[in-house]
Amino acid sequence: MEEPIVRDAPSSIQNNETLGREERSQSDAKRAYRALKNKGKAQVRVSKFLPPKNTNDISVNRMDFAPIASLAELGTRNARNLKKNFWGWYTLTVVDINEVGCGIKASPFAGNTYHADVVIPVALDAEDRRDALREYASELADRAKFLTWGDWTNQIS
Repeated sequence: MEEPIVRDAPSSIQNNETLGREERSQSDAKRAYRALKNKGKAQVRVSKFLPPKNTNDISVNRMDFAPIASLAELGTRNARNLKKNFWGWYTLTVVDINEVGCGIKASPFAGNTYHADVVIPVALDAEDRRDALREYASELADRAKFLTWGDWTNQIS
């Protein structure tokens, strides 16, 4: 498979883009892979799409712009920083994210020019914040596809 041409990610995000969220748990990766193999659909934990406390942003990477080697390096580096291993990606399209009612914004930084954030539209002081976040996260998890370490390299063009 040929490496994608390295392109600077534009500041505006297009509907046809693929966004990836790293999997850093071996047990969750095995669970998702077993469901993918047996049922044809990965079983993704809702917690994978819950934002950190006091924020509405979920970190993702713009997979269509990064070379495979860069994606592998980002995944392993981020996992290693947490003393974990990199097991693959949960992917969504921008259309998936928009259909759930969430937004997406490019948020590159020096260590990762392919970074973006999924923005969940729940006020930080909302009375039912926890339940609302969980509902959005559940819908995102249901739409996510799991690409294991070996498989995702074959699906990126």
